[in-house]
Amino acid sequence: MPLVDGFTVSEVPGLRSPVVIMAFTGWSDTGTVTVDTAQHLVDAYNGEQFLTVDPEDYYVFTDSRPHVRIDEEGVRRLDWPKNEAYFARMPDAPNDLVIVMGAEPNLRWRTFSERLTDAISALNPSLICTLVARPAATPHTRPIPVTGSSADPRLAARFGLGRSLYQGPTGILGVLHDSLRRRGANLISLAAGVPHYLNVEENPPATLALLHALEPVLGIAPPIGDLEDEVTAFASRVEEASRGDDQIASYVRTLEEGYGEGDGEVQPEAGGELPSADDILRDVEDFLRGGDR
Repeated sequence: MPLVDGFTVSEVPGLRSPVVIMAFTGWSDTGTVTVDTAQHLVDAYNGEQFLTVDPEDYYVFTDSRPHVRIDEEGVRRLDWPKNEAYFARMPDAPNDLVIVMGAEPNLRWRTFSERLTDAISALNPSLICTLVARPAATPHTRPIPVTGSSADPRLAARFGLGRSLYQGPTGILGVLHDSLRRRGANLISLAAGVPHYLNVEENPPATLALLHALEPVLGIAPPIGDLEDEVTAFASRVEEASRGDDQIASYVRTLEEGYGEGDGEVQPEAGGELPSADDILRDVEDFLRGGDR
């Protein structure tokens, strides 16, 4: 297991043209929706780790701080920002599976992307799918929309995706796309439109929506497990937190009226400004985080 630029990669022989799923917290993730989806796949298919990255060269720890936690034995543990990859052999699917997940680095993006591209390209992947979760004008009372895109017209037609036309600042996924594209990889992206006013880390409805959207990518329906129960519980908590507030109800009705229109981005209402979501739904967020209000 040679160590190169902080990357430790074990050899994984015999994978069948794997499908690669990539998810990173940070620019491309609202809360932890995409990495929660990736972790669900790792757990569902008993993924085996084959790649780790030493965080020392890729993070500014005053920006991406390590977390202290107390484990089940009461011992304090320190968790550093991490990036890792897993593989799963999928005898019931057309291809095996590789899952890359982690935290967007602060430093040396080109080196990070090239080393990760080296490791993934060595597996001869058939398809690479990056996951995105972005704030959108989606009411929590409706299913989370998932849109897809690809710069490759052939892949766009195959999976019923739109063409990627975005221009502007990008995150680590954009740099990885460029690095992988130069190696000839087949690339697509799936993006969940998360209610922009629910600024909480975990969003089970969005995770479930991404898992359903991955079915044609994986060639099989991924196991859902207890996620549907988590979705029901999450919806009940949001409803309980917002019940009896006319301003919240009015705001959500406005979003419901525009649901399904446009491209899923947050847009001002025609003919007037929407009330500030930060102001009218602060209590909802506080409730979901377990606050006292």
